Amino acid sequence: MSQPFVPVPSTIRFSVVSSPSWRFKTTARFYRYNGCVPISKHLIVKTGPYVHLTEAATIKFVAAKTSIPVPRVYCSFVHKNRAYTVMERIQGQHLPMAWKTLSDAGRDSVLTQLRDMITELRAITPPPGTGVGSCVGGSLRDPRNPARSNPRFGPFTTIQDFHSWLREHLRPEEHPDRQDDQNWKDIKEMVAKQDGPWSPPVFTHGDLNPFNIMIRDKKVVAIIDWETAGWYPSYWEYTAAWTGNDVIRKGWQDLIPNMEITRQKWWGEY
Repeated sequence: MSQPFVPVPSTIRFSVVSSPSWRFKTTARFYRYNGCVPISKHLIVKTGPYVHLTEAATIKFVAAKTSIPVPRVYCSFVHKNRAYTVMERIQGQHLPMAWKTLSDAGRDSVLTQLRDMITELRAITPPPGTGVGSCVGGSLRDPRNPARSNPRFGPFTTIQDFHSWLREHLRPEEHPDRQDDQNWKDIKEMVAKQDGPWSPPVFTHGDLNPFNIMIRDKKVVAIIDWETAGWYPSYWEYTAAWTGNDVIRKGWQDLIPNMEITRQKWWGEY
């Protein structure tokens, strides 16, 4: 099969920035944060107030370091303080749509493929001294975190620094008069765990919900939406998959008993 014709990056960029603004705004209305707008049969452009060039760098990083299928990035740039990433438009179905038509054997095959991909992702060796941050050592984004003045956060020198930021730098020893009820005991136990020793961070997608997994002919043909990816503590992927996108969270969590069995079978305890 011949490869689709794709214009050179400079031509793509001109086409994107010359497109009427309503085209992007209208399509982006159907997305909570960022919209992926088709501009041809084979290309989409991702843009929005929270789109960052780090995502394009991340996709290229994963493509270079693993065999995980990801969209090809053709170009990424900033125009009038707005980031744009032009990438391959994946031909396939989101997992929830494909799942309905898969046999038990097909579903097992998809889960096995995903297991192998996540294992490969987590096996990337972090550079010496890596804490919690993006693949280029910069900031991160995770919409689950409390709203703050800046939607991006980090990077952090250590996992312990990241945990301290998550709990807004709470230190139980600074509150000696606090009633030692069960909740406070749980908090102290959590802080002790967070401040303790940790294994090196692992590379994490950060939003592995079903709509970010593309299927075609019983095969995972792409994992998409890498805007929350980076180096994180080893448990982060599972917690992110559990909370998921609030639009599809209920249906995803209905599968948690089977997900947990699968996690224990393939991944064990983090």
